[in-house]
Amino acid sequence: MPSLTLRSVRTRLALRHRFRDPIAVKNDAQLRWWLEQWDPVLRAGGLNPPDALALLGETEIAPTYAGRRRQQARAEVVRVLGEAAIDDPAFFAGKVVVDIGPGPLGFPDACPARVCIGVDPLAERFARHGLLLPGTPAVYLSTGAEQIPLVSATADVVLARNSLDYVDDPEQVLREARRILRPAGTVIVLFDVDSAPAPGEPHVLTVPRVRAALGDLTIIREHSWDQPFGHDGHRVVLVARAPGRR
Repeated sequence: MPSLTLRSVRTRLALRHRFRDPIAVKNDAQLRWWLEQWDPVLRAGGLNPPDALALLGETEIAPTYAGRRRQQARAEVVRVLGEAAIDDPAFFAGKVVVDIGPGPLGFPDACPARVCIGVDPLAERFARHGLLLPGTPAVYLSTGAEQIPLVSATADVVLARNSLDYVDDPEQVLREARRILRPAGTVIVLFDVDSAPAPGEPHVLTVPRVRAALGDLTIIREHSWDQPFGHDGHRVVLVARAPGRR
């Protein structure tokens, strides 16, 4: 077999990169962000986002990495309640909660639900890299949210915070959210609108688009902020309720 020239090797590598699965490219980029941008802040003694102490009403950052991870996780529960304008701090207690695209922030780990399930295609890789909190009652499913392996009418609350523009098919994800939701259950969706698409966040979301995908759910709360999750646009929260009675 003739030896490959340097030029032919470069050509093959370029073609391989060009035709690589875009979903794999997106997932790799997300994992790198958590490993290279997020986790080092906590390992160096900080919190990321840095407002966790203010949300918790605490004044001191925990002296250990594990302690900071738990602070970050508890803060995410407070953050979601505040963004959704839910005044009851025990809103999640006793419920089955499904968090779509939680990353390793720890909401499922700190959520006071009866069962909290994180659905994230990177969950297995997060675990391998030590990014998931150990020893918590949270359940993580390492799968995309387009097909959630749960029986219909299983969840009391479905949360999708800053994840709809990362998924492969936002409409299908919201159909799945509706499918697994129990009668009178709640969907909480937070997302950016008016933001430019990017390789890792390819979807341009609008409020009418998300409302339409929520189908027969009743919007009980809508709010927006100037501050986006990403680099542009602005943040919106929709809280919706499924028809029926518990």
